[in-house]
Amino acid sequence: MSNTPNETVDPLTGDESVGTGTADFDVDQFQDLLNRLEGSKKRQQRQRSVEGRRDIYAQGLAGMMGNF
Repeated sequence: MSNTPNETVDPLTGDESVGTGTADFDVDQFQDLLNRLEGSKKRQQRQRSVEGRRDIYAQGLAGMMGNF
């Protein structure tokens, strides 16, 4: 079992495999996923803001009704 720079050994099985030493990485796909994540975070924040305003309105209405 020789360990050359491009050769890897699976620690679980002990199997050797020869790799190219490069990782496949699609920058466009990564950017698309990042944009989707940021958009999702913005929508979630907006939804929290809307729900917060509803809660404030409901608390104010409940306070007014409690005065009757």
